[in-house]
Amino acid sequence: LLQAINMRKGKQNMSGGKRFIAIVLAVLLLLNLPSVLSQDQQSYEQSRDKPFLPLSEQKGKRWDIDNVTIVYLNGTFYEMGYELGSLVKQEISVNTRAFRSYYAKQGIYQKELKDIWDLQKPYISQEVIDYIQGCADALEVPFEDVACIWVAEGAAYVHKCSSFAAWGSATKDGKLIQMRSLEFPLGIQDPLTKDFVQDSPLLVIADPTDYNAFMYPTFAGYVVEDGMNEKGIAVSNMWSPNTDQTCFGAPMGIRLFEALYRSSTAQEAIDIIAGDRTFGYNFIVSDAKIPIGYAVETTASKYYAGTWDSPVESLNPFWSIPQVVRRTNCFLNPDLAGTQRDIYSPRSSRYWMSLFSENPEPWPIIWNHYKALSKGIEENYGELDVNSTMNMLKSVYHGGFDPIWNIILSLQSGWSTWWQWVACPATGEFLITFAKGSTSAHWSQAFSINFIETLKEKQPC
Repeated sequence: LLQAINMRKGKQNMSGGKRFIAIVLAVLLLLNLPSVLSQDQQSYEQSRDKPFLPLSEQKGKRWDIDNVTIVYLNGTFYEMGYELGSLVKQEISVNTRAFRSYYAKQGIYQKELKDIWDLQKPYISQEVIDYIQGCADALEVPFEDVACIWVAEGAAYVHKCSSFAAWGSATKDGKLIQMRSLEFPLGIQDPLTKDFVQDSPLLVIADPTDYNAFMYPTFAGYVVEDGMNEKGIAVSNMWSPNTDQTCFGAPMGIRLFEALYRSSTAQEAIDIIAGDRTFGYNFIVSDAKIPIGYAVETTASKYYAGTWDSPVESLNPFWSIPQVVRRTNCFLNPDLAGTQRDIYSPRSSRYWMSLFSENPEPWPIIWNHYKALSKGIEENYGELDVNSTMNMLKSVYHGGFDPIWNIILSLQSGWSTWWQWVACPATGEFLITFAKGSTSAHWSQAFSINFIETLKEKQPC
């Protein structure tokens, strides 16, 4: 994405006259900087003090329980977006500013993000556009201020996520369990309030007119990374680096969002997330009704989908676990793997040696992440339920199940996680930990909610 932005910017040399004008303008800007900051601060204070609409005047509802905000949204997608913006206005305003500052530090500015949105808009459904427009109207900001967050996929990719689905003989009662851990930096901070993005954890329960109800975790102002719907479909994603990429398609978060409200089967969800592809991702897609889970790998021009007994899942050095599919941040399908690494095996000695070079390759770390997660599943095989899976997940991220993995975590001074959840989509059980301040999710206390019961009662259960 950065390369695409730089290509659009072009490389132009300034003449002496233009350089002189630029210097004069820069000096004038610096002289006026204090007043600009003062205006920004005043704008923040005004938005912070502006009261929310009474709940009686909204279709949506908000609850704040144990430092987690839960919102219930219903109606059209525009109405749901407006409810979201109204109910979480202060937090979204703070975090939008934080994200904009963070992206700017990566060399990605609002103008470039708007250009990306314009390229991708033809691939985006009207429902999503309406949802964004409703939120922007409630926040009283331009549409692009909200839309640009959805397309900022190139701002900070990290090689640190994991997910799996287990069912049948792998779980305690045969019901499907899905887990997801989202790893992302903890330092995204609003330059005015100094609040961190992760200080505003949010659970969104959406009940749209004429579509499936769904739930997704996020932080205020952020987009959709994973979730589940009332049909027993759960979807999670993991970034997977590669050289087969394009901006002409739908952003990952929007495809995943659409899969949640449209899909009644795993295949329908796979068709959506594998359509109009952009960058490289792994997904875990499951259907609790059957039950079954699939690993899905995507690049711009290629994709693979398979369950636990597909031959790809047991290619050396990877191995299959009956009725379990899992992924970290590398492809197992050889065709897709060829777009990201020269040697198929991520545990190759060449990759290990590269860790001591100026350009280290992440594959040994990604491999040991996969191995530790797999060993954790095997040691708890047949006993996995929502609670035991969360305990196992925390143990993985505390260095359990593999000594080399423990050393890797120690050398990296830990592992930053935004949130970690375990769900039983058939029953609606959902257990989640959120990061808070400088504390990663795997050190946080778990929050429990039943999606199906909450949807039925229109209040947290």
